[in-house]
Amino acid sequence: MAETVIVPDLVGQPVHVARDAAATVGLGLASGDPDGPGIGSRTWPGLFWVTSQEPPAGSSVERGSQIRIEFVEDGQARAGVPVPSRT
Repeated sequence: MAETVIVPDLVGQPVHVARDAAATVGLGLASGDPDGPGIGSRTWPGLFWVTSQEPPAGSSVERGSQIRIEFVEDGQARAGVPVPSRT
């Protein structure tokens, strides 16, 4: 039986931070375009923010699964995207 993990909440985080958070629990990130360039090449150099994710935070998925994210470059509109708390 495959090991399952809980999907972290990535929305509102910089893509590089979201990538590390996903990797910590054994998940990867994918963009909405499976035939396009990878997230690393689409978000470097620069600062990009996660605006949505699928599956949603709190979902249970198999370790090794991909979280599909959408993102915008810093400075672009992020209306409705929560800002992470700084505690």
